[in-house]
Amino acid sequence: MENLTKKVLQYQRTRQGLRDIVDEIAPRVYQFPRRTMGWDEDACGDFYVFIHPRLIRLLDRFRDQGKPFESYLWAVLNWQLRNFARERRRDESRWKVSLRMEPGAAVSIDDHQGSLEGPEAQALNASADFARCVQSGADRRNFLFLALKCSRLIDVENAAALARVAGVATETLMSLGAALREMRGARESRHEMFRGRRNKAYASIRLLETELQAEADPAKRASAEDALSRMRRRMSSAMQRMSRVGLAPTNLEISKVLGVPKGTVDSGLYWLKRKLASVYDPDNLRSA
Repeated sequence: MENLTKKVLQYQRTRQGLRDIVDEIAPRVYQFPRRTMGWDEDACGDFYVFIHPRLIRLLDRFRDQGKPFESYLWAVLNWQLRNFARERRRDESRWKVSLRMEPGAAVSIDDHQGSLEGPEAQALNASADFARCVQSGADRRNFLFLALKCSRLIDVENAAALARVAGVATETLMSLGAALREMRGARESRHEMFRGRRNKAYASIRLLETELQAEADPAKRASAEDALSRMRRRMSSAMQRMSRVGLAPTNLEISKVLGVPKGTVDSGLYWLKRKLASVYDPDNLRSA
C-alpha cells in the first residue's frame, strides 16, 4: 500500500494519475460495506455511487504523517458509511411508499379535489407531487428501475399509473415484472420453506405451552420445557433465515431484463431516491 501512498502524494503535486488511483481503490471501496456491515451487492452499489464524487476531496485532504493512505481511507470510509447507513434507513421508507399511487394520480389530481379528505387526500397529494417530480427522460428511466425494484407490489390496479409515469406501456411493465418474478422463483420457494418451518415451530410452541400449564409431574415438565426451548430456537432460526432471503429483484437482475449496465441501475436508483426526499417526508408516512 506504500506504493499507493506515493501515487496519492504524486497526484497532489502534479494533478496527474487520478484515474489510476481511482481504478486501484474502487474495488475496495465497493466491497467495504459488505466486509464491514454484511451489506448485499445493491447496497454496496448505493454506497459507491454516494462516495465516488467525494473521492477527489478525500485524495486532496490526505496528509503524509507516517501512516499509509490506506489507514486514512478506511477511517474516512467507516465514518461515511455509518452516516450513509442512517440516511439509507430513512430513505428506504421514502422510496418504497412512492408506489402507493392512486390509479390515475399520475394524470391529474383535479378530478378528486373536493371529494377526498384526511389521509386519503394526503396520499393522493403526495402521489401527484411525486408524478410531477418525474419529468425528464432520465427521471422516467430511473422510475422504471424503482418500479421494477418493487415489482412484487405491482398489480392490475396500479400498473397503468406506474407505467404512465415510467413512460412505458402497461403491458411492457407487466411483462418485465413477470420476467423478474421468474428469476426470483427459487428465492420465493426458499422463503416459503422457512416460513413453513417457522409456522410449524410456532404451532408446537403453543401446544407445549398449553401442556405445561396443566402438567404437574416434574419429570414431564422438565421434558416439555426442553422441547419448548428447542422449538423456540428452531423458530428463531427460521425467522433469521427468512430475513436473509431477498425477495426484491437485485439491481443486477433489473439490468439484465432491461439490457443496461448494472451501474446505470445503481446510480439511477440512488439519484431518484435523493430526488424523492423532497416529496416524501418520513414523519408523514403514517398519515399517507
